[in-house]
Amino acid sequence: MLRPALFAVLSLVLAFQAGCAAHAPDLPIPITNNAVTSVIHPDGAWSVYCFMGITDPTDPQTITPASFRLDSGTRAWIRIGDAPLDGGRARIGASAVTVAGRVYLLGGYSVLDDGHEVTEKRLLRYDPDADAYAELASVPVEVDDTLAGVYADRYIVLISGWHGPSNDNVSDVQLYDTRRDVWASATPLPGRPLFGHSGGVSGETIVVMDGVARGKDGFEMSSAVQVGRINPADPTRIVWEQRDAHEGRATYRAACSTTGANDGAILALGGSDTAYNISGTGYNGEACAPLEQLLVVDAGSGGVRVGALPVGVTASMDHRGLVPIGDGRWMVVGGMVGPGRATDRVQIMRIAR
Repeated sequence: MLRPALFAVLSLVLAFQAGCAAHAPDLPIPITNNAVTSVIHPDGAWSVYCFMGITDPTDPQTITPASFRLDSGTRAWIRIGDAPLDGGRARIGASAVTVAGRVYLLGGYSVLDDGHEVTEKRLLRYDPDADAYAELASVPVEVDDTLAGVYADRYIVLISGWHGPSNDNVSDVQLYDTRRDVWASATPLPGRPLFGHSGGVSGETIVVMDGVARGKDGFEMSSAVQVGRINPADPTRIVWEQRDAHEGRATYRAACSTTGANDGAILALGGSDTAYNISGTGYNGEACAPLEQLLVVDAGSGGVRVGALPVGVTASMDHRGLVPIGDGRWMVVGGMVGPGRATDRVQIMRIAR
């Protein structure tokens, strides 16, 4: 079981920095389904990146390539180079990760005028000094709404997700070696493939939970928990174990840490308990609402504890990540606060032993 003390110390950081504003600077625009990551520099300073997204979830025409950076010690986000378009269109549902201090952007999908969705194959690396994007080896099985983690500060791990060309979920686990610029197939995810799922990589352990699976009646929420152990001698070999469904509500597009917090815990904040596409209205036709819920996963045992949001944190959904900014602090950037309502709010939590 996860030590109860971890929950007791979850609290909202009431200051962006000591003596500064009571919350982090708002984004220049409301944004949701945006890709986010952070870089913690050797001196303890940090930078948070926000790539693409949609400003009005009821209108796919508002999907934007606009991208931003916030640095510690500053009071405003700055606009960086727009994320590269795919066929002349920006994307949502993409993922951003940081490996060895370098920022990578991949996946996501663009929406054509007829509503058809096109999944992105390219893997990009953003260079903050040049404010430019370099194209690397393409993802073999392109996915959006995937789970992207980092192993050994070298490998990007892509787990399941929606594969546009087949118009379905895939079970593929794909491993990218940032040193060699090559992809490899890893042991696939057992059970039903997912999209919009949560989890992450902590040490040599992968946790995958929740999200949406295909069922006989269409899309179904999943509360399954799967734990994978990576073989350090060959990271493509993963031993998977199925765990019992967790208590609390299954989540879709929660803000998930994807890397271990203190004690190896993986965090999933908010999200929705109903699957939806872009607007925040469920595939079942019902309006979706963000969950007032925090899931804390013990990566060692796979056990999941359920709790309320930290005091002062506003519930939100439609996220692509919960990013660390050092000293036990985590940031939520934008998101959806209700059906069709993107927010420009940026929230910070502190997690201490």
